[in-house]
Amino acid sequence: MEHWGDAYYGDLYLDSVEDLLTPRLSGIEAEAIARLLALGPGDRVLDLACGHGRHARVLAGRVASLVGLDRSGAYLRRAVRSAPQQGERETPPAYVRGDVRALPFRDGAFDAAYSWYASLFMFDDPINARCLAGAARVIRPGGRLLVHHANPAALAKRPSDAARRTLADGSVVEETSEFDATAGVDRCTRRLVRPSGATLAATAELRYYTVSEWGPLSRSAGLRIAEANETPQDLAVLLEKPT
Repeated sequence: MEHWGDAYYGDLYLDSVEDLLTPRLSGIEAEAIARLLALGPGDRVLDLACGHGRHARVLAGRVASLVGLDRSGAYLRRAVRSAPQQGERETPPAYVRGDVRALPFRDGAFDAAYSWYASLFMFDDPINARCLAGAARVIRPGGRLLVHHANPAALAKRPSDAARRTLADGSVVEETSEFDATAGVDRCTRRLVRPSGATLAATAELRYYTVSEWGPLSRSAGLRIAEANETPQDLAVLLEKPT
């Protein structure tokens, strides 16, 4: 199933933000994930759209098992090659190549799952709902699902934005974004211009749901909202699967 993410979430994305995704930031975010999900040493955990495994590496040693799923084979190969950072226990995650639209796991295979940085809702509303229902299917009754994305209320206050910065190797990253508050969709075009002149460019379309939209969305997936953590920048929704 071809998708815009194949062009956006490749070298373009990773090369343009790798300097920002520091081990310190990954550790802070992993701690937030562990706290919100109340992860324990016996938990089986799924990282949905794990990318190059920066959260999975931190969390794997703290739980019984952790599986990272991603669509990108290149990202998963990088995840496998990545050595643990200082403070990480050397318990490697298992990595599976797959699509969030058709999760290749049995019903109730996990105690908890998480999706960080809007990686679950990259489609239209019916498919997004199907993705959430798929995530609900693979966690056990009483299990927990954490979904994180940008706060649409904040984006609505500043729907247009543009940024430009230069990387250490001289590459230039240019980005423009337009948020459609009615549709809840942020359209972001990113260009990476290398010193050689070679250019990578793609557009992402990410759906951000308001707290009020999360009510019917979660119920349609057979989940209930346990907690909604809203900051000026982010929204993290903790969901539970009824027993």
